Amino acid sequence: MTSRPVQVLILAVVAALIAFAAAATAPFHSPSLAAQYQCPEGSTLRVQEYHASWNTPGETGISISCVDGKGAVQRSTEMETRGFWILCGIYFVPTFAALLIVASLVMVLRRRRTTRQTV
Repeated sequence: MTSRPVQVLILAVVAALIAFAAAATAPFHSPSLAAQYQCPEGSTLRVQEYHASWNTPGETGISISCVDGKGAVQRSTEMETRGFWILCGIYFVPTFAALLIVASLVMVLRRRRTTRQTV
């Protein structure tokens, strides 16, 4: 059995990986929320799957862009960078905290159960 600090470290790493996945995929599962922070005023977030043959025939990729009312793609590196950090704050921090709390509670309850069984 591993020591408590190692268990907590493992839980923290797993929680961080899951939380990062939630933050990185925000435009796919919450496009309207992501658009508020990623796109300039008056444009919407467009997520498209495309097919190409750059490396291997038939490969697919995902394109995320902001489109204004006329259909023109809006580019803003500053907005994209700022939006990335805001989305990390919205998704990563709460997800990480919730997973870490739940995992810690499970550890405590499990430890209590094993302590009661040995007494």
